[in-house]
Amino acid sequence: MDMRLLPKLLLWIMLTISCLGTIASFVQPEQDLSATWLQQSLQQQVAVETAAGFTREWMSWNGDELPEVRQVRLKPYVSPDKLAQVVPVQTEQKTNRQQVLSTELLSLSGNGAHFTVRLRVIVANPSRVLWEAEVQVWMQTGQGAAVTAPPLLRLPQTPPAVPDSGTGGETVSSEVKQQMRPAIESFLKAMCESKEKSSLLNYVSASANLTPLSGRLHFLSLEQLEATGTGPYTVKVTFSVQEETTGFRVTQIWRLAVIEENGKYFVGGVSS
Repeated sequence: MDMRLLPKLLLWIMLTISCLGTIASFVQPEQDLSATWLQQSLQQQVAVETAAGFTREWMSWNGDELPEVRQVRLKPYVSPDKLAQVVPVQTEQKTNRQQVLSTELLSLSGNGAHFTVRLRVIVANPSRVLWEAEVQVWMQTGQGAAVTAPPLLRLPQTPPAVPDSGTGGETVSSEVKQQMRPAIESFLKAMCESKEKSSLLNYVSASANLTPLSGRLHFLSLEQLEATGTGPYTVKVTFSVQEETTGFRVTQIWRLAVIEENGKYFVGGVSS
């Protein structure tokens, strides 16, 4: 072989190996990233479920409960070396009770082995009380998770105020709202109290597909009507109803799609 060709041959071999490595790098990282993302998601889910289940058990207090029974309830969630620290609870009266009604995830931080899970907890003892609980969770892949300390309890923050999304349309005049009000009231009454779809024909558009509530609610009064748009209109109604079986009175807020035809108003759809 001509020795002058050897450097060129080595260069081509190196370029070929480099290209094969580059192609592999395009495929392999995508697979690795997907597997890593899935693993992290599973770890986060386990951490949250462990913290929520543990908090429900830990914040459920019963003055008659024996320490051994409470330990059995908490043992599946707690690291064995922390069990003696986490389980104890004392009560001044055996009649004292606390029941966890709900838990809600507020935030999750950390990754890998250690997570901090912050929960919003509603309890009854017997009045309803709101807490925030911060739980430390340690994770071991393939073996699950364990709580490593009693929850850190805090007073809850004020719930966020939800801004009114609005409709972005032009506000309807008081005159137009007064004109549509009788039709809206009649529609709401028919929607709540009627049993047949045909009873809605005089109040809904031809394209509407609405089914009345079969008399399960008794319409009481229309308390507020807000409307935007130039036709079709978006109408927000606040009204009160009475539940037929129990007699309880509650407030409903519906958004109606309303059209005008020949001076009459018809409902085309209902949403919350």
